[in-house]
Amino acid sequence: MEERPAYSKSKQLLGLVSLAILVFTAHFFSPSGVLAQDSTTRFLILVSKKTPPYLKCEKGVKDVLWKKHKGSFETKSFYLSKENPEDLEHKIEKFAPSVAVCIGTRAAFFLKDEEFKFPWVATFLIDKSIESLMTPGLLAVSMDVPIERRIETLCRIKNRVHAGLLTYRTPKSSPRRIQKGACKGKDAYYIMSPFFSSIESALQALLEEHVDSFFITPDPIIFNSQEAVAYTLLWGLRNKVAVCGLSSGYVKNGALYALEADIEALGRQAGRLAIASVEGRTSGKTVIEHPQKLILSINLKTAKRLGIKIPPDVLNRAQMVIR
Repeated sequence: MEERPAYSKSKQLLGLVSLAILVFTAHFFSPSGVLAQDSTTRFLILVSKKTPPYLKCEKGVKDVLWKKHKGSFETKSFYLSKENPEDLEHKIEKFAPSVAVCIGTRAAFFLKDEEFKFPWVATFLIDKSIESLMTPGLLAVSMDVPIERRIETLCRIKNRVHAGLLTYRTPKSSPRRIQKGACKGKDAYYIMSPFFSSIESALQALLEEHVDSFFITPDPIIFNSQEAVAYTLLWGLRNKVAVCGLSSGYVKNGALYALEADIEALGRQAGRLAIASVEGRTSGKTVIEHPQKLILSINLKTAKRLGIKIPPDVLNRAQMVIR
């Protein structure tokens, strides 16, 4: 009779050991009997420069990861301007990313050249860089605002838009009528004129086409210096041509208006694409997005000099107004 408690204790101990084995097996092994993988998603953020615009874009990426990603995750940021390329390659391999977000052209081309096997998203770069970067299954968010969006904004300001653009060594096209959005029913078109040698001769050729507006485009071959941009802005004021810039900096220096990407929102877009990639929703497809959130800047001094009255509804939409 004295041995029964000891037997009972042994039976309880055996049960606890068995339970522990079951818990261990369920935690570390999949139903198929294969050792389960770490379920943590690792987001690598590779930034070209550690400067305010790039850091603002990085903030957007991190914000959307915290708000939208389901499950456990880890982020690690590296800055190319601070890293030795060989050391960086080793650090990235050690981190073993599930997906990466590249901020800036230099960061994107680094990942492309190193031929890492994990998927990645590129942002904070222009369309021409994306074209050079193009690989099967590329995921990218361009900072370029499509010309159609820029022209539609100008159509909200003016009833007549005869706009000119320069394109590198492309034969001059016939005028393209605009029938979208705010331009519908208005006297609106744009013509693309070739750029061969100098900005002076190219702009003079556009005057012969009787343009009343001009769009500066993010083309580093044409607008390859501050002098080229300054000449274009002065040319516009002298010839009563509404020059539309790429950012608020152009507007401060005399452009009529600019429509540009919200940098932090670019990061959020890229973050959403990265989440879609790890969730399998991109399925190896090439996805190129343009900015969804835009910032409008207007120069009322330039508008007055050109004899243009900015409608109240457009003025109310502007985030920056120079009076």
